[in-house]
Amino acid sequence: MQLEEWIRRLLISSTFTQATIYVIRPFITYRAIEIGASAFEIGLIGALYALFPILLALKFGRLVSKFGESKFIVFGNVSMIVTSLFFLFVHNLYLLILATAMAGLSHLALMVGGQTMVALRAEASDYNKLFGYYTFSASLGHSFGPIIAGLLAGSLANGLPSQSNKAFIFAVLLSSLALIPTFKWRKNQPILEITSEQSSTWVSAKNMLSRKEISLSIFISLAVATTIDLLVIFLPLLGKERMIAPSFIGLIISLRAIGSMGSRLLLGKVSKYIKDKTLIMSTISITALACVGMVYFQSPQVLALLVFIAGFMSGFGQPITMSLISKATDEKDRALAVSARLTGNRLGQFFLPILAGLLATGAGVGAVFWAMAGLLSLGLLAARSD
Repeated sequence: MQLEEWIRRLLISSTFTQATIYVIRPFITYRAIEIGASAFEIGLIGALYALFPILLALKFGRLVSKFGESKFIVFGNVSMIVTSLFFLFVHNLYLLILATAMAGLSHLALMVGGQTMVALRAEASDYNKLFGYYTFSASLGHSFGPIIAGLLAGSLANGLPSQSNKAFIFAVLLSSLALIPTFKWRKNQPILEITSEQSSTWVSAKNMLSRKEISLSIFISLAVATTIDLLVIFLPLLGKERMIAPSFIGLIISLRAIGSMGSRLLLGKVSKYIKDKTLIMSTISITALACVGMVYFQSPQVLALLVFIAGFMSGFGQPITMSLISKATDEKDRALAVSARLTGNRLGQFFLPILAGLLATGAGVGAVFWAMAGLLSLGLLAARSD
């Protein structure tokens, strides 16, 4: 099938955007270790990535409806370039916190804009397929970004990178490439017109969340997204504990993304034969078991295999919840619905890394992986009750 120009440009941009994110996220952890941050402080820094999205996601949803999803994507790409440059000058904890929050804001603009574009421009019958392609592009970026960044940064005998700034320079290049296919959208007009009935963001969001199918889908999305986020934050710490080189940790993180690429590419076909609820429940269960296995198997190769399995299985969750939420809302509320889902994700990604940091400090980093399995179990219960 020939894809329309808008989706082709979006997929190319999303690939480079997500590669940027998956270069920045693990190297935030490495930079924090270089500065001398504790496990709790690393968890706190990881949580602050989600701070602006929690505060602004719903507002962004309305702003996207007002100004257009295209302009938001351009804004997000420019902001990500600036943020990647800023990381080159970060050498204390306070600047690292600020840079991390800036990265979260940039990512939010790109996610709200991109997901809204698919929700508004695609036919409902194509949601699973096109959201699958959209999240596939994200996984594609996740797959090569960390590998190349790990190789560029090198490694020391203590498990830390030798030249972490090279990774951030690579992030500047990637974010610049993400801007190119979307730059022509800077003058695009919004698809929808805002009416007075849409003026109350909080009332609309409250009414939306009162619907069981939407609130449960948001929680499932939160469980899956936060688990993957914790994996990216704490794999470098687990690697340091087991003396695994940053380049190999980068490879492992990329393998998770490659696994997600496979499931997301197959989603359109798989969903024809397996119901969404069954697919979510089975894949969440296997992902939880893989997280537990990461605690007990010390071999780096087995760790890589388990992360790949977790990536493949968890890859179904995000596009399915995007599709379910988009189908359950009217066109005028889809940007808000996308933002509500992202708010849920970021709430989990803000509070749970802080708790995970405390857990790692008191019980060791392995306990965090048990916590991931527990969170996924709650997501499984939500899927069963839907």
